[in-house]
Amino acid sequence: MMHPTILGILAAILSVLVAILLEGASLRSFFHLPAFLLIAGGTIGATIASYSLSQIATAIRDLKASLFEREPLDLKNTFYRFWEKARREGLLSLEEDAKKLQNPFLQKGIQLIVDGSDPRTIEEILWEAHEEQEKKDMRSAKVFETAAGFSPTIGIIGTVLGLVTVLENLESGTKVLGQGIATAFIATFYGISFANLLFLPLSNQLKSNAKRQSNERQAILRGVLALQSGENRRILAERIEPFIEN
Repeated sequence: MMHPTILGILAAILSVLVAILLEGASLRSFFHLPAFLLIAGGTIGATIASYSLSQIATAIRDLKASLFEREPLDLKNTFYRFWEKARREGLLSLEEDAKKLQNPFLQKGIQLIVDGSDPRTIEEILWEAHEEQEKKDMRSAKVFETAAGFSPTIGIIGTVLGLVTVLENLESGTKVLGQGIATAFIATFYGISFANLLFLPLSNQLKSNAKRQSNERQAILRGVLALQSGENRRILAERIEPFIEN
Protein backbone atom coordinates (compact mmCIF):
# COMPACT_ATOMS: atom_id res chain seq x y z
CA MET A 1 0.00 0.00 0.00
CA MET A 2 1.29 3.45 -0.96
CA HIS A 3 2.39 5.66 1.93
CA PRO A 4 -0.05 8.54 2.63
CA THR A 5 2.72 11.12 2.19
CA ILE A 6 3.57 9.87 -1.30
CA LEU A 7 -0.11 9.64 -2.15
CA GLY A 8 -0.69 13.20 -0.91
CA ILE A 9 2.22 14.62 -2.92
CA LEU A 10 1.02 12.89 -6.08
CA ALA A 11 -2.51 14.17 -5.47
CA ALA A 12 -1.22 17.73 -5.03
CA ILE A 13 0.85 17.58 -8.22
CA LEU A 14 -2.08 16.11 -10.14
CA SER A 15 -4.34 18.91 -8.87
CA VAL A 16 -1.91 21.53 -10.22
CA LEU A 17 -1.74 19.80 -13.61
CA VAL A 18 -5.53 19.55 -13.82
CA ALA A 19 -5.87 23.25 -12.89
CA ILE A 20 -3.46 24.17 -15.70
CA LEU A 21 -5.53 22.21 -18.21
CA LEU A 22 -8.80 23.71 -16.96
CA GLU A 23 -7.33 27.17 -17.46
CA GLY A 24 -6.83 26.28 -21.11
CA ALA A 25 -3.03 26.42 -20.93
CA SER A 26 -0.69 23.90 -22.48
CA LEU A 27 1.24 21.62 -20.15
CA ARG A 28 4.18 21.91 -22.51
CA SER A 29 4.53 25.60 -21.72
CA PHE A 30 5.11 24.74 -18.04
CA PHE A 31 7.98 22.37 -18.76
CA HIS A 32 11.17 24.37 -19.08
CA LEU A 33 14.42 22.44 -18.65
CA PRO A 34 16.75 25.39 -17.86
CA ALA A 35 14.40 26.61 -15.10
CA PHE A 36 14.07 23.09 -13.70
CA LEU A 37 17.84 22.60 -13.62
CA LEU A 38 18.34 25.99 -11.96
CA ILE A 39 15.81 25.30 -9.19
CA ALA A 40 16.79 21.67 -8.62
CA GLY A 41 20.54 22.28 -8.78
CA GLY A 42 20.47 25.55 -6.87
CA THR A 43 18.26 24.17 -4.08
CA ILE A 44 20.27 20.97 -3.70
CA GLY A 45 23.56 22.87 -3.79
CA ALA A 46 22.48 25.46 -1.21
CA THR A 47 21.11 22.74 1.07
CA ILE A 48 24.30 20.68 0.85
CA ALA A 49 26.27 23.82 1.65
CA SER A 50 24.21 24.24 4.83
CA TYR A 51 24.90 20.77 6.26
CA SER A 52 27.61 18.15 6.29
CA LEU A 53 27.46 15.31 3.78
CA SER A 54 26.85 12.83 6.58
CA GLN A 55 23.83 14.86 7.77
CA ILE A 56 22.44 14.95 4.23
CA ALA A 57 22.95 11.19 3.87
CA THR A 58 21.28 10.60 7.23
CA ALA A 59 18.29 12.75 6.22
CA ILE A 60 17.84 10.76 3.00
CA ARG A 61 18.17 7.47 4.89
CA ASP A 62 15.66 8.62 7.52
CA LEU A 63 13.23 9.68 4.81
CA LYS A 64 13.48 6.30 3.12
CA ALA A 65 12.94 4.53 6.44
CA SER A 66 9.98 6.77 7.22
CA LEU A 67 8.25 6.19 3.88
CA PHE A 68 8.96 2.47 3.70
CA GLU A 69 8.99 1.59 7.38
CA ARG A 70 8.15 -1.84 8.70
CA GLU A 71 5.26 -2.53 11.03
CA PRO A 72 5.83 -0.75 14.38
CA LEU A 73 6.86 -2.88 17.32
CA ASP A 74 3.98 -4.12 19.49
CA LEU A 75 5.46 -2.80 22.72
CA LYS A 76 2.64 -3.85 25.00
CA ASN A 77 2.74 -7.51 24.04
CA THR A 78 6.53 -7.48 23.90
CA PHE A 79 6.77 -6.24 27.47
CA TYR A 80 4.07 -8.68 28.55
CA ARG A 81 6.20 -11.54 27.25
CA PHE A 82 9.27 -10.17 29.05
CA TRP A 83 7.26 -9.74 32.25
CA GLU A 84 5.96 -13.32 32.13
CA LYS A 85 9.41 -14.77 31.49
CA ALA A 86 11.11 -12.59 34.13
CA ARG A 87 8.44 -13.59 36.68
CA ARG A 88 9.04 -17.31 36.00
CA GLU A 89 12.80 -17.42 35.36
CA GLY A 90 14.22 -14.12 36.59
CA LEU A 91 15.58 -11.05 34.81
CA LEU A 92 18.78 -12.79 33.72
CA SER A 93 16.70 -15.07 31.48
CA LEU A 94 15.97 -12.08 29.20
CA GLU A 95 19.54 -11.92 27.87
CA GLU A 96 18.92 -14.22 24.90
CA ASP A 97 15.68 -12.42 24.08
CA ALA A 98 17.53 -9.08 24.08
CA LYS A 99 19.97 -10.32 21.44
CA LYS A 100 17.10 -11.11 19.06
CA LEU A 101 15.49 -7.66 19.28
CA GLN A 102 15.52 -5.48 16.16
CA ASN A 103 14.94 -2.28 18.11
CA PRO A 104 18.37 -1.09 19.36
CA PHE A 105 16.89 1.17 22.07
CA LEU A 106 14.83 -1.66 23.57
CA GLN A 107 17.78 -3.99 23.24
CA LYS A 108 19.96 -1.54 25.16
CA GLY A 109 17.34 -1.25 27.92
CA ILE A 110 16.90 -4.99 28.40
CA GLN A 111 20.67 -5.53 28.36
CA LEU A 112 21.10 -2.91 31.09
CA ILE A 113 18.59 -4.83 33.19
CA VAL A 114 20.42 -8.10 32.60
CA ASP A 115 23.73 -6.44 33.54
CA GLY A 116 22.26 -5.52 36.91
CA SER A 117 22.46 -1.75 36.48
CA ASP A 118 20.61 0.30 39.08
CA PRO A 119 17.38 2.08 38.04
CA ARG A 120 18.87 5.58 38.12
CA THR A 121 21.76 4.57 35.87
CA ILE A 122 19.40 2.89 33.43
CA GLU A 123 17.15 5.95 33.31
CA GLU A 124 20.08 8.31 32.73
CA ILE A 125 21.63 6.19 29.98
CA LEU A 126 18.37 5.63 28.14
CA TRP A 127 17.23 9.23 28.49
CA GLU A 128 20.52 10.56 27.10
CA ALA A 129 20.29 8.13 24.18
CA HIS A 130 16.69 9.18 23.60
CA GLU A 131 17.50 12.90 23.53
CA GLU A 132 20.45 12.42 21.18
CA GLN A 133 18.37 10.36 18.75
CA GLU A 134 15.57 12.94 18.88
CA LYS A 135 18.03 15.68 17.89
CA LYS A 136 19.22 13.60 14.92
CA ASP A 137 15.66 12.87 13.80
CA MET A 138 14.62 16.53 13.95
CA ARG A 139 17.78 17.58 12.12
CA SER A 140 16.82 15.29 9.24
CA ALA A 141 13.45 17.05 9.05
CA LYS A 142 15.24 20.40 9.16
CA VAL A 143 17.29 19.47 6.08
CA PHE A 144 14.14 19.28 3.94
CA GLU A 145 12.70 22.36 5.62
CA THR A 146 15.87 24.24 4.66
CA ALA A 147 15.48 23.09 1.04
CA ALA A 148 11.89 24.40 1.12
CA GLY A 149 13.25 27.78 2.22
CA PHE A 150 15.82 27.99 -0.56
CA SER A 151 13.61 26.79 -3.40
CA PRO A 152 11.29 29.85 -3.81
CA THR A 153 14.21 32.27 -3.47
CA ILE A 154 16.17 30.51 -6.19
CA GLY A 155 12.98 30.59 -8.26
CA ILE A 156 12.99 34.38 -7.98
CA ILE A 157 16.63 34.42 -9.09
CA GLY A 158 15.61 32.40 -12.15
CA THR A 159 12.79 34.83 -12.89
CA VAL A 160 15.15 37.82 -12.65
CA LEU A 161 17.59 36.14 -15.02
CA GLY A 162 14.77 35.48 -17.47
CA LEU A 163 13.52 39.07 -17.31
CA VAL A 164 17.02 40.39 -17.93
CA THR A 165 17.13 38.30 -21.09
CA VAL A 166 13.74 39.68 -22.13
CA LEU A 167 14.84 43.29 -21.55
CA GLU A 168 17.91 42.72 -23.67
CA ASN A 169 15.64 41.80 -26.58
CA LEU A 170 13.04 44.57 -26.45
CA GLU A 171 13.28 44.98 -30.21
CA SER A 172 11.56 41.61 -30.62
CA GLY A 173 7.88 41.44 -31.37
CA THR A 174 5.16 41.58 -28.73
CA LYS A 175 4.48 37.86 -29.05
CA VAL A 176 8.12 36.95 -28.49
CA LEU A 177 8.36 39.28 -25.49
CA GLY A 178 5.21 37.76 -24.00
CA GLN A 179 6.59 34.26 -24.37
CA GLY A 180 9.89 35.36 -22.81
CA ILE A 181 8.18 36.90 -19.77
CA ALA A 182 6.00 33.82 -19.32
CA THR A 183 9.07 31.60 -19.48
CA ALA A 184 10.85 33.78 -16.92
CA PHE A 185 8.05 33.28 -14.39
CA ILE A 186 8.21 29.50 -14.81
CA ALA A 187 11.24 29.54 -12.49
CA THR A 188 9.17 31.10 -9.70
CA PHE A 189 6.44 28.54 -10.36
CA TYR A 190 8.95 25.71 -10.00
CA GLY A 191 10.49 27.20 -6.86
CA ILE A 192 7.18 27.63 -5.05
CA SER A 193 5.88 24.24 -6.23
CA PHE A 194 8.97 22.34 -5.11
CA ALA A 195 8.83 23.99 -1.69
CA ASN A 196 5.14 23.47 -0.99
CA LEU A 197 4.39 20.27 -2.88
CA LEU A 198 7.57 18.34 -2.13
CA PHE A 199 10.05 19.59 0.46
CA LEU A 200 7.63 20.83 3.16
CA PRO A 201 5.44 17.69 3.07
CA LEU A 202 8.55 15.50 3.34
CA SER A 203 9.84 17.62 6.23
CA ASN A 204 6.50 17.35 8.02
CA GLN A 205 6.47 13.58 7.49
CA LEU A 206 9.91 13.31 9.11
CA LYS A 207 8.77 15.46 12.03
CA SER A 208 5.71 13.27 12.51
CA ASN A 209 7.83 10.13 12.38
CA ALA A 210 10.34 11.64 14.81
CA LYS A 211 7.52 12.34 17.27
CA ARG A 212 6.20 8.79 16.97
CA GLN A 213 9.64 7.32 17.57
CA SER A 214 10.19 9.68 20.49
CA ASN A 215 6.99 8.41 22.12
CA GLU A 216 8.05 4.84 21.43
CA ARG A 217 11.42 5.36 23.14
CA GLN A 218 9.75 6.96 26.15
CA ALA A 219 7.39 4.01 26.40
CA ILE A 220 10.36 1.65 26.27
CA LEU A 221 12.19 3.61 28.97
CA ARG A 222 9.25 3.42 31.36
CA GLY A 223 8.58 -0.21 30.48
CA VAL A 224 12.19 -1.17 31.18
CA LEU A 225 12.14 0.55 34.56
CA ALA A 226 8.81 -1.07 35.48
CA LEU A 227 10.11 -4.45 34.39
CA GLN A 228 13.25 -4.12 36.48
CA SER A 229 11.39 -2.97 39.59
CA GLY A 230 9.08 -6.01 39.40
CA GLU A 231 5.85 -4.04 39.10
CA ASN A 232 2.75 -6.03 38.26
CA ARG A 233 1.38 -6.37 34.74
CA ARG A 234 -1.33 -3.75 35.15
CA ILE A 235 1.10 -1.11 36.37
CA LEU A 236 3.47 -2.00 33.54
CA ALA A 237 0.68 -1.33 31.05
CA GLU A 238 -0.19 1.97 32.77
CA ARG A 239 3.44 3.08 32.42
CA ILE A 240 3.69 2.60 28.68
CA GLU A 241 0.14 3.12 27.35
CA PRO A 242 0.21 6.97 27.35
CA PHE A 243 3.04 6.88 24.79
CA ILE A 244 1.59 4.22 22.49
CA GLU A 245 -0.39 5.42 19.48
CA ASN A 246 -3.67 3.64 18.94
